[in-house]
Amino acid sequence: MTAPTTSRQQQTGAYLLEALIGILIFALGVLGIVGLQAASLRTTTDSAMRAEAIFAASQLLGQMWADDENNLLANYASTFNGQPYKDFAAQLKNAQGGTWVADPAVIFDTVPAPSQTSHYVVINIQWKSTGGDIHNYTTAGVVGQN
Repeated sequence: MTAPTTSRQQQTGAYLLEALIGILIFALGVLGIVGLQAASLRTTTDSAMRAEAIFAASQLLGQMWADDENNLLANYASTFNGQPYKDFAAQLKNAQGGTWVADPAVIFDTVPAPSQTSHYVVINIQWKSTGGDIHNYTTAGVVGQN
């Protein structure tokens, strides 16, 4: 009858050890899920900033189409810093918030436009991701009559 007592004494604390190992495995699983959630949030934020840049560039091109073609360079080129360009940059800065890097670049006629009454426009918008990386969105279009 002494054998069962000895066997019992050898297993003392085994349940506690199993419980601690189970808690450790559960904690590692929770940490993995939290890491995935953080990566998902970072990706969502980057996608939102890219969508904001696309919307802003499209809006600016539309505004250029509606404006007088004789004043496009003076009003919208980033080198001339006209009031419509300043308004666009201010709206973009407010929309981007803490991810703002620099004023957008609006460059005219880097390549020949299709006609004398049109301009080839390049718009470059930059922002900083939550990870600190700099992202760019560049679009180009022709504004004016072809």
